[in-house]
Amino acid sequence: MLEEKYEEALVDFLALVYMRIPWGRMHTSKNPYDIFNHRVRASARRSTIYEFASKLCNYFGLQSLPLEAQELLDLLRTNESKVLHVLSTEHIPYCVRAILKVKEVREKKRAEKKVKDKNEDKASLFEISQGGVYEDK
Repeated sequence: MLEEKYEEALVDFLALVYMRIPWGRMHTSKNPYDIFNHRVRASARRSTIYEFASKLCNYFGLQSLPLEAQELLDLLRTNESKVLHVLSTEHIPYCVRAILKVKEVREKKRAEKKVKDKNEDKASLFEISQGGVYEDK
């Protein structure tokens, strides 16, 4: 079992990777969650956390990751043997938590966009009713 800070960093890192994967370009009949789980476990057989990250990215054709991923990897590196062991034996719960986190982030973004679009629609109606352009002061 990992300390909470390592668990959180691991879940955050996996979520960052999952969000970057171009799932729409993958032509497979298998469930994306299963593919992700399997490739995380396979990547965990590497000897360092950096090798794990590189292999995982290579599996999905990712050439880079967001900058915050490096901070997470640096933290995980301080306990890398335990992190890699946990990933190789308990990869499914960590992957599920990462996928749930991605779903939460995407849902939050959708909700924010919906509110923004609704506000823009109201502004447009105001512009039309006033016969001109609405300027917020």
